[in-house]
Amino acid sequence: MNERQRIISTLNGESTDKLPWATRLDIWHTARLRTGTLPEEMAGKELNEIHRFLKVGRQCYAHLISTRLRGVDMTVEFNGEVMQRETDPVMRFPQPRELVTMDKPGDTLITLKTPAGVSRMRFRVVEELIRGAAAPYLVEHLLKDDNDFGVVKWILSHSEIVANYDDFVAKEKLAGDDGFTIGMMERIPFQRILLDLMGEEQTIYSMMDCPDNFQYLMDIFTEQGREMVTLSLASPALMLEFTDNLEGSITSPTLFEKYCMPFMQEAADRVHAQGRYLGSHMDGNMKSLLHLVPECGVDVVESFSPAPLTRLSFEDAWKAWDGKVLMWGGIPSPIFEPHVPEREFTQWITRMLDILDDDRRIILGIGDQAVGPSLMGRIKIASEMLGR
Repeated sequence: MNERQRIISTLNGESTDKLPWATRLDIWHTARLRTGTLPEEMAGKELNEIHRFLKVGRQCYAHLISTRLRGVDMTVEFNGEVMQRETDPVMRFPQPRELVTMDKPGDTLITLKTPAGVSRMRFRVVEELIRGAAAPYLVEHLLKDDNDFGVVKWILSHSEIVANYDDFVAKEKLAGDDGFTIGMMERIPFQRILLDLMGEEQTIYSMMDCPDNFQYLMDIFTEQGREMVTLSLASPALMLEFTDNLEGSITSPTLFEKYCMPFMQEAADRVHAQGRYLGSHMDGNMKSLLHLVPECGVDVVESFSPAPLTRLSFEDAWKAWDGKVLMWGGIPSPIFEPHVPEREFTQWITRMLDILDDDRRIILGIGDQAVGPSLMGRIKIASEMLGR
């Protein structure tokens, strides 16, 4: 079997010749190119060639959904210099990282002007983020106060969810038989408010002090979320996924049960009715949500990141989720880094395989993904231990 066949068979609950093994090396590769530290044996190789060299499948993300902000004038500035002006822009709203300048240190300020007023969001990139090819800091959220709420409400009431399947088709062609592409949607409504629109502190204040405003946001993001699922189901993607970045110490069990699970369950019913699979990017500490995950409707806990990266052990997660939800990931990224002795690395992999025993329904990968300091020699070792 090739890696794509193993992944699809595992999603379908069918047996495979070997455990599926696929991960993302994009951030690692970009970081090494930027710092001039690409290993000599990989110099000049395309990323697909590096995956084949390391004998690990390529996991790809393709974003299926964007938002058109009708009636909005957008200005993008970097360190005070105007980089872009556009009317009716199409972006990943409300956190359009794709508009951020990522190869220079500084601030990207995105201003949205509407008939109801003006609101801004600000992203910051520092040298460390550039070297590590990491995501920018969102240092100023779009919705900060009552004035911003009026602007955001106007934007949302005039916005349109739009689909773009070209990226998915291109990524599928790129991955080929050596990988698999996940069709990515935006976060579920609560996570969009919490992480993208307001931030954790402002969200909690809004829930307590302005419940009508908070409920309006939940209602309209839920409406848009349903449209997002509808358009994503028209794509060729076998597996759809919410980019949730769930973290149990932020989205507590109470919040998850009240504000997240109902939408996830509704979406799962629709996805399953079309013979597809639903995932959620649950890369944070899931220990407090351990018992709720099997009830939320998703089929795949993607980018699962166990201890020592988080407080949840692989063994505890496996015992709670085996036969209920599928893990994709499961091998924590820190054990691939130089500060962990190689003996401890191989012991961790061996212990994981002992826990799995003969139960093979898992797609192994690096949770969340390989980062700049990761040693590619250890990925080769893992590939050998997994029968490659």
